[in-house]
Amino acid sequence: MIEYCTIKMNDTNGCDIILWSEQAKKTVQPLLYICIFGTIIHLLFWIQLIAYPTVRQWSMQWLYAYLASDLLLLIRFFLLYIYRWWPICSFYFLHSMICYCEAIFDNYLNLLQSYILLALNICRYLQIAHNYNIYSLHRYSIIIAHLVIYFFPLFGHIIAAKYKWTILQNPPGDACDLIPISLTIRIIFLLFSYFIPVILTLIFLSLCLKHVRNTDGIHTQEIVDARHKYHRQIVIQSSVFYSLWIIFWSPHILLFPFFYKNSTVGIIAQILNYISITLDPIIIAALDVRFLQAWQSTRDHFKRSLNRYQPVRVPVIISNNQREQ
Repeated sequence: MIEYCTIKMNDTNGCDIILWSEQAKKTVQPLLYICIFGTIIHLLFWIQLIAYPTVRQWSMQWLYAYLASDLLLLIRFFLLYIYRWWPICSFYFLHSMICYCEAIFDNYLNLLQSYILLALNICRYLQIAHNYNIYSLHRYSIIIAHLVIYFFPLFGHIIAAKYKWTILQNPPGDACDLIPISLTIRIIFLLFSYFIPVILTLIFLSLCLKHVRNTDGIHTQEIVDARHKYHRQIVIQSSVFYSLWIIFWSPHILLFPFFYKNSTVGIIAQILNYISITLDPIIIAALDVRFLQAWQSTRDHFKRSLNRYQPVRVPVIISNNQREQ
């Protein structure tokens, strides 16, 4: 089963039609429905971003990068679903490339999200602790951080595939996946994809909360109250977002080195992961007052548009003469 890609299509000059098997089609059906709903939610979110300048700010770039990775995961799912749904004869080399991209980019984009959130919390801590706008004063450093976060994990996945530290699984009529070959490789994957970024994220988040809560040396009651209010706001936002993130996102990252993604356990982890992707714009919009205002403004606009096209009922007045007749 693991060597299907090389046994089934060993004739490099021939081609084969790659279609979902009946079992695989039933397995991915729930993911399809979740992804359709998630795509609608994400499109509505990005419309708000385009339409309202108040939510287009440099300080929110890490959140936008995180949501962009969500959108790329949704696009990846639809492209690969169509690839196996549409009966096209695929050549060996093309199918091999698509198969490796399918396996690598799923793990890569999920890994990317953990480091994006780590960068967000590091920047937030520097802003709070040192009281300056890191996004305007260190713009080039931020750009370098983006490039490092985007390219190093991808480079690591490519190296692992090249040196056979991971095995390509490609069952007939099902999704492709890369599984580490040994326990050591699996532990290294978990360290760099989950434990290191998540632990560092929680550490910097705790430092932010500790600094905001500290009011030593502040004698103005208004400033103390403002700090306490900001502290409560960060606690609520962070608790809600990171609790849901760890609950829904963690199983996929923790299980992918050990289980094939379309196994029963893998599908459950994928369902949770795509639910997390669907909820991300809703959670961010609900926790940020700027997005709440944008959503309310959009809702009011739709209400006015609907009211404008509703037929106006004109009351009929019957005169006394008509009644007598």
